[in-house]
Amino acid sequence: MKRFFVVCVTCALPACSSSSGGETPGGGQDAGGHDATGDVSVAPDGSVAVDASPEAGVDASLEAGADASVESGTGDAAEDASDGGCPASWLVAPTVDPSIAVPADGGSVLLHASGSGTQNYTCTAGTDGGASWVLTGPSANLNDCTGTLVGHHFASDGGAAFPEWQTLDGTYVVGHKLAPFTPDGGSGSVPWLLLQGVDHGGTGTLSEVAYVQRLFTDGGNAPASACDAGDTVEVPYGASYYFYGP
Repeated sequence: MKRFFVVCVTCALPACSSSSGGETPGGGQDAGGHDATGDVSVAPDGSVAVDASPEAGVDASLEAGADASVESGTGDAAEDASDGGCPASWLVAPTVDPSIAVPADGGSVLLHASGSGTQNYTCTAGTDGGASWVLTGPSANLNDCTGTLVGHHFASDGGAAFPEWQTLDGTYVVGHKLAPFTPDGGSGSVPWLLLQGVDHGGTGTLSEVAYVQRLFTDGGNAPASACDAGDTVEVPYGASYYFYGP
């Protein structure tokens, strides 16, 4: 089996985890074990580089709802690091395309985290004799505005169609995609998503999550090149995750 690593030239991630889709970024149990503790690789400031181009063509109010300095863990967010907390703007719901907007009864932002890691793919044979890259799931760290690790993101027991987010206390939410959206100029990155929480565990914040948005993505697309069945690849990406609930 050949193993590739694709470097995303559009994302400037200081550090990306390199776990495969069935493991948490810290090298803990697989998704079904719900044990995401362990050593992880986190950038010094936990920041995620976000290419401004995906936001082109989206309503300018995106900037007001989610200031780029907050998304990258710099500016006001970094200034608040010494206080051990995040500014109120960190929990402001950004304005997005209606196709991925949270329903009116979806609640407010309970948690906002910056994700940094990889989208993982396996080359799978098709019925026509060819082979193509198939997503096996993400493997990413979740950081708050200060760059502090707060959790992990990976595929649940249900596979890539049911991604999971888990905080360090073991509380988790499993989501299922409701709608994708690709902003103008954003085809070089995985799409923005609206997901619905379909399974929960623990008693923390994520146990109350009804909807999740994946926004401001950078990188993560499968390679455009041909592949041989059984090959695997880990593609670096970054994104912002907003968790909504009552």
